[in-house]
Amino acid sequence: MEASLPTDRTPATLHERAEQLVLDTVTEASAEGVVLALDGSVETATLAAVATDALGPDSVTALVMPAFLTSEAAARDAEIIAQGLGLTPQRVQLQPLLGAFREAMDETGVSADDTVAVENALARFRMVCRYYVANTTDLLVVGAVTRTDRLLGTVTKHGTLGADLLPFGACYRSEVMAIAERLNVPASSPAGFESSPTDAERLGVDHATLDAVLVGLVEDGESPATVAERVGVDSATAERVADWVAVTAHKRQPPKVSDDAHEAR
Repeated sequence: MEASLPTDRTPATLHERAEQLVLDTVTEASAEGVVLALDGSVETATLAAVATDALGPDSVTALVMPAFLTSEAAARDAEIIAQGLGLTPQRVQLQPLLGAFREAMDETGVSADDTVAVENALARFRMVCRYYVANTTDLLVVGAVTRTDRLLGTVTKHGTLGADLLPFGACYRSEVMAIAERLNVPASSPAGFESSPTDAERLGVDHATLDAVLVGLVEDGESPATVAERVGVDSATAERVADWVAVTAHKRQPPKVSDDAHEAR
């Protein structure tokens, strides 16, 4: 038997909770709406649909921010999805910014060719762009990070995690896919602009299976061996997922600060 979440976590319920969070947060902040990034992925498309349902298209600003020519197809998909929701997507080309950044790093003697570091830098550039628009137009920044992303560490500190609210932050990726199906969100690239394999692809399983492993490990507190038997994956896969959850725990923690005793001094 697969590990499972409580039965009240239906696509309809999760959709309603996400929509209500957007509406309540914007209302409490007396903001004019939200700004979000569209990258061609199903998560960002679903987020745009939820935000539009909650606030109306006039209160949702959608930015499309590619950095490479290889992202052009995903960028076009993102723009088509935005237009289908009644949004007017705004494209911000990050290639010049990335080029200037690399030149600046080269001048300091620090290489700007590390793939992971560059992807993290791009995530932070996109965060800066979202917040600039938010600051100048009285909007809140909304992000598409899922609970699956957070547990596995498939997030960038002060990048993809840089947001005022994460409507899917408590939803597993497979649950977001179910919300997408409920909202008739068009099929799109699972990875958006990024060309690296997804976590599920690296593990050789589908997203629903990966989420079931996470549910067993995290929600049910079971051992990797028990989860592997219940879900029907090999023990090495369950162990690897458990290791990822443990190693990336720092990404789920706020910045460390001194204790009260030190602050009092």
